[in-house]
Amino acid sequence: MSDVLKWGMPTSRTLLSRLADIFDSSTSAAVGVFLVGLLLWAAGGWAVVVDRDLYPPPAKAALLCAAFAIQLTAQRRPALAFGLMVALLAGDFVFGPSLPLWIALTDVIFLAVSTGSDRLGAVVGWFSLAVTLGGALLALTVLGVRAAFYAGLIGVALTWSPLGYARAVRASRRTVDAERAAARAELSARDAERSAALGEERRRLARDLHDAVAGHVSAVAILAEVAQRKPGDIAVLQTIRSSSLAALEEMRTTIDLLTAPDDTVVTTRLASLDGLIDAAEVAGGAVTLRRPADLEMPTAVEAVVTRILSETLTNATKHAPGAPLDIELRRDATRLVVTATNPIPPGIAEGQGNGLRNMMFRAESVDGTITAGPHDGTWRVCARIPLGDK
Repeated sequence: MSDVLKWGMPTSRTLLSRLADIFDSSTSAAVGVFLVGLLLWAAGGWAVVVDRDLYPPPAKAALLCAAFAIQLTAQRRPALAFGLMVALLAGDFVFGPSLPLWIALTDVIFLAVSTGSDRLGAVVGWFSLAVTLGGALLALTVLGVRAAFYAGLIGVALTWSPLGYARAVRASRRTVDAERAAARAELSARDAERSAALGEERRRLARDLHDAVAGHVSAVAILAEVAQRKPGDIAVLQTIRSSSLAALEEMRTTIDLLTAPDDTVVTTRLASLDGLIDAAEVAGGAVTLRRPADLEMPTAVEAVVTRILSETLTNATKHAPGAPLDIELRRDATRLVVTATNPIPPGIAEGQGNGLRNMMFRAESVDGTITAGPHDGTWRVCARIPLGDK
């Protein structure tokens, strides 16, 4: 009887834990890629090459489902999932290539490198190199120098960006594990608590890296769709290049910070938003950033404001492309008030709130507050950050 109850009627605790496993961050990424694929399908942006959209609707649905299943498999069997994804892309290359499958590849690469073996990580690295160089050479042979340049940038964005982030997360995890092992062997209870706090700080920095790179990679994906509609627009290619380089620079900066002896050094500046602003404007929007000429901020406050505005720019470009975004920074007594507003497109679906939670985390880290939501037909983000001592 107890076995029947155990297997036939799971407890609420077991059910909740299973639901938590289903809706973890990796599954959310797979669902997000699936939805992006549907949007690209609906918008006519399925094929990387515009005149190569040869699949009938049932075939596109089957490819999306296959990519989704492979992403879920990558959470537990990264090597198998990577092999299946490469095979799927190889078959798709005959009739495609299809942009949703290449976007799904970024998630599979991240999971394969961050959770797989060192040998699998090396294989993925060589694959990324071969795809980037091979795609550029093929484009050079068939279409010319401009197409080769474009193909190389896309290869960097879709393979090297997730590869670099996964290696950074893996290195951070190893560092934290080593510190915890040393704490258990040599440190007292107080020192062990300090080590746990240091590990939490490193995980926070890893989240910052993910948010920054994801924003630039999302911009590259959006700009790739724009490039299909405007294949001769040099400004689009230049913005794709700048977004790719910005993503690599964000990874390099955060990795340097993770390995630096002084973890209090903050290098994030408002100037790092230039790439996201350019991407939003190339996608059809207009970004206005107003700030007093004499406004000075402590470095920690500037880093928090930069991350909040980075998330705001990414969300505005993704959910309201082409809509104007107005950003204002002003001083209010001892606080810095940051306000960002953009019109809400009709029929827009609400997100899950992950971006808002990340922005709240950053604001609260310096004793600030933030609100975000619809206001008189616009989406309004308002953050109030204490300036403190410079």
